[in-house]
Amino acid sequence: MAAYAVRGTAGFGGQTVAVPLLTLMLPITAVVPAVTVLTALSSVVHWMRDWSNIAWREIARLMPFTLLGVLAGLYLFDRFEPRTLTRALGIFVMLYACFALLTASRPVAAPSRLLRPLGPMLSAVAGAIGTVFGAGAGPLYVIYLTALRLEKDCFRVTITTILTFQAVVRVVGYWRLGFYDGSALWVIAAGFPMMLIGTRLGHYLGARIDQRRFNLGVGALLLVIGAGLFLK
Repeated sequence: MAAYAVRGTAGFGGQTVAVPLLTLMLPITAVVPAVTVLTALSSVVHWMRDWSNIAWREIARLMPFTLLGVLAGLYLFDRFEPRTLTRALGIFVMLYACFALLTASRPVAAPSRLLRPLGPMLSAVAGAIGTVFGAGAGPLYVIYLTALRLEKDCFRVTITTILTFQAVVRVVGYWRLGFYDGSALWVIAAGFPMMLIGTRLGHYLGARIDQRRFNLGVGALLLVIGAGLFLK
């Protein structure tokens, strides 16, 4: 619930909280595919409310490179042992937490002169990272979209749409590789009502919470979780 409250507030970040927390208790090979399904489902509320604000031109520009990254990520996710993936996730989450704490007050934006070549590169890396770790793709899209200076609602629903398209492709890939076993389906069933509540809570908090304090809190939480995963 807390993870999707984060996503409802910021437009991204739900998987970055949900995947590490659940991986402390469950195998990463069940958690990542399950949370990917829940993330795709949680986007329906965003689309119903803000469909007209989506920046479709930017999505069309980024998606081909995102798909290439997803394919590379699926290969890596299938090749590595769960323990290796879990420890790598711990390191990644701690690095992400440091990034979140350092940029809590001032989001990072791509320089305008590098915007066009940097967008495809960030999209490909986001696709690969999101597929391997089930999290962390959002901030890379944020760097690009922030430089475009999109209006707040447009920004939030656009990044949600990109992440959802990525999630749908990942779901197909995980399914083809056989990762939707009993454990993954149990996580989906148990997490679905919590996802609905968290999404509604995130929409309520979005206009009421101080964004800097929110980012600092999420960063501090992830730093602790990442350390736990590395030591697991």
